[in-house]
Amino acid sequence: MSGPTTAFIVVDPLSAMLAAAAIRAAQAVAEGYAEADRLRDEHADRSQRLRDELNHATSQGREALLQEMQATEAEFATLSKLAAHYVSADKVAATRPAQPDNHSEFELAAYLRALHAVVAELRSMLLTESALRMDDLGQELTLDAAIAEASGQTAVQRLLARIAHLGDVPQDIAAVAKEISDAPYSDSERTQLLTTELRLRIQQRVEAVQAQAVQEASALVLQQSLKDLGYQVEDVSDTLFVEGGVVHFRRQGWDNYMVRLRVDAKTGTANFNVIRAVESANNERSVLDHLAEDRWCAEFPALLQALDVRGIHLNVTRRLEAGELPVQLVLKDKLPRFADEEEASSSNKLQARHIPSPAGGRGLG
Repeated sequence: MSGPTTAFIVVDPLSAMLAAAAIRAAQAVAEGYAEADRLRDEHADRSQRLRDELNHATSQGREALLQEMQATEAEFATLSKLAAHYVSADKVAATRPAQPDNHSEFELAAYLRALHAVVAELRSMLLTESALRMDDLGQELTLDAAIAEASGQTAVQRLLARIAHLGDVPQDIAAVAKEISDAPYSDSERTQLLTTELRLRIQQRVEAVQAQAVQEASALVLQQSLKDLGYQVEDVSDTLFVEGGVVHFRRQGWDNYMVRLRVDAKTGTANFNVIRAVESANNERSVLDHLAEDRWCAEFPALLQALDVRGIHLNVTRRLEAGELPVQLVLKDKLPRFADEEEASSSNKLQARHIPSPAGGRGLG
């Protein structure tokens, strides 16, 4: 395979969301460290007396930082054990940001901020997955007060407790819940029917919330995976996997060539093809087109693997050999502008932690 390629997209929701959480955590730590370096540079210009006062102030807060860090790490460990109901422990462990080598207050604060964010994401993921499956993990988690106390509540309250972590109850769900509350005690058949309807609407609400989270996670995973492989990538829209769209990426040294990825959300497919940017007056074919396709052919498996370990599986359904179709020529002013080779920085390549390949997946709608 070296020509245009079509693949069916299959996403494992939890794997993709955990991979996205790991990426966001690593980004947060990197941003925190950059801010710490900036602050250290500022402090270097201050007087010794001021630096001594600063060191004394931060040392007083260090113990509190360490205590909060231990408590948050303990909560992360608890969530990791509970996550074993749905996903392998190593996938959850991969979301944990790396602890700083230099345990200054600035680095600790950056690490703690990222860890807090991961814990919040993981808690929400597990509660949502529990509500989606309508199992008992929600009560077992004891993370949400409403769910923790659900055993003493009515069936309606228990159902509503399952989506308490998603914010305000939608009006359509609240209306059915009120109907159940207002129904005569003697009309058990009506109550049962309404309860079934309530369960269905809650299920639909949870499915919609998770679907949006998966789509946003998939876009982030795609963009970061391409960056990790050394490509320059135009911004990937959060709605790429729900509305469809086009993403271009290239490697330094590719001159006017790049790869165009087109996602068709209706069919759940991704189409890859090499294109060449041309001026309006230059539409001649080049002998280099075939070489550009062969080069992309050699690199494509690495992208498949990088996405697969993060929960996005591309099942190739159509592949053409180089030259079967001419390389598409696209006007330069219709394509994104990438940084020049001299200006392109490797600092945007985030070394995301490895996430093992998931056992199964669900298709994107």
